[in-house]
Amino acid sequence: MVVVDAIGDTHPMIHGTLADLTALLSLEALGTGRFVSAPCSGSRWRVYGGQFLGQGLIAATHDGELPVRSFHAYFIRAGDATQPMYYEVERSSDEHRFVRAHQENKLLFTMEVALGEYGSAPVIPMPHVPGPEACIPREKGVQNLDADTESTWAVVDSPFDNRFVENIWHDMPAPPQHHVWFRTRRSSVPDNLAPMQARHMRQAVLAYYADDTIMDNALFPHGWLGSWERLQTTSLDHAMWFHADIPLDTWLLHAQDSPAAGGGRGMTRGLVYRPSGELVASAAQEILMRPNTSQ
Repeated sequence: MVVVDAIGDTHPMIHGTLADLTALLSLEALGTGRFVSAPCSGSRWRVYGGQFLGQGLIAATHDGELPVRSFHAYFIRAGDATQPMYYEVERSSDEHRFVRAHQENKLLFTMEVALGEYGSAPVIPMPHVPGPEACIPREKGVQNLDADTESTWAVVDSPFDNRFVENIWHDMPAPPQHHVWFRTRRSSVPDNLAPMQARHMRQAVLAYYADDTIMDNALFPHGWLGSWERLQTTSLDHAMWFHADIPLDTWLLHAQDSPAAGGGRGMTRGLVYRPSGELVASAAQEILMRPNTSQ
């Protein structure tokens, strides 16, 4: 059950480097199946959804010798980014984990994780779009905006370099889809990780990133910029499937759309491709999008 009254404002991803992000996603073990995260310094109070996803994967894979095949997660309540979060992992089999996150005895987040060989990729050709060099950097896109905001899309010093194929930086109604090239600003995850730990961290970093722009697709038909004030929005759930290893230090294309919206909900999807056209991951998310009665 999602407690929607406790959530609803925008929430930024981390300011800083890939090293800062991997440090945030790393957890301290408290005992068998129990972990704690450090507070996210310099953040607004609300935990970014991708933080739950990335930390949940790190908790689920702490003793795993297999990559993550898929996960299904639910956001229950908003988390306080200024306070530590506690994760509990239930190991139902060698290939399945169930993760819970809580603060002050309140359940915030749940995730079911499947480990194993990568799942077969759907046969969906990569869209024909301009390369990243011909696209709009996030830093340029936000320059001429009248509104000053701390929401995710305005964070220009995150660990990720983003290049937008479409010009989304306006409030006119637009089709419910867009394409973003992205890569990390550092060449690799920390060198001191074992090979499987490094693979798990790359998957956690991609899960963290995947919550960034996927919601926007459902908002474009309503005027994207104004939607942040007119609508109460938040991620309700997030599912992801991994089809290949992830080269974070090279350009990847996140092709996204929203096939349906109604009844205060929006369905969004994302496909992550290598420039060669290989599909490395796919995602789906349901979001809350209803009139903001507090304005």
